[in-house]
Amino acid sequence: MMAALEIAVTSLEEAQAAAQGGADSIELSVDLSVGGLTPPIRLIAAVRAATAIPLHVIVRPTAETFHYDAPTWEIIQSEAEIIALMGVQSIVFGAADTNNRIDTTLMREMAAITSPVPITLHRALDTSREPDAALQSLIGVVQRVLTSGDALTAWDGRHTTRRWIQTYGAHFEFVLAGSIKVEQMTELVAYTGARALHVGSAARVDGVVSAERVRELKQLLESAN
Repeated sequence: MMAALEIAVTSLEEAQAAAQGGADSIELSVDLSVGGLTPPIRLIAAVRAATAIPLHVIVRPTAETFHYDAPTWEIIQSEAEIIALMGVQSIVFGAADTNNRIDTTLMREMAAITSPVPITLHRALDTSREPDAALQSLIGVVQRVLTSGDALTAWDGRHTTRRWIQTYGAHFEFVLAGSIKVEQMTELVAYTGARALHVGSAARVDGVVSAERVRELKQLLESAN
């Protein structure tokens, strides 16, 4: 099976370029320099109205921490409830407790809030303590996992993601992310068994998603199938 190609986008124009280039899905956020934050509702609506491509939307109000106090959690819930009604394919979210373990209680609450829209556990997992315990606990709660393993980049974390896919691949769709370079893509798929890659800078020309570049990446994955 050919790995799917997901493109990180931050604007309507980038979403349209990704769709034109043949991407299988997009993840919408703003401020990729900090890993992505919640996009404005009006931007989500514009992207959904203009494209039919599967759309995953980050819900992350701040870059400072994945631990959320009660007022911030109320904001997150309110935003997630609205976004889940906008025709998106998943809400991309992660939360950690005060010990930097994935907060499985909040993850379960989020899943209940957005149901039947699935949850993608984002890269809060990668810097958390006891990630295997979190994955085990979230079986049946989270459907997708966006991850670079236990490293900052997907390439450096490939040994961990390979093990996770072998162990938990029947329960989650693992989407490899984290500074993936063009020359690494086919080997990452072959080595880890990943069914999807999440690409940011490799799909960009002069800092902006290019339909032609996306098309080249898609063709690369197809040729390696």
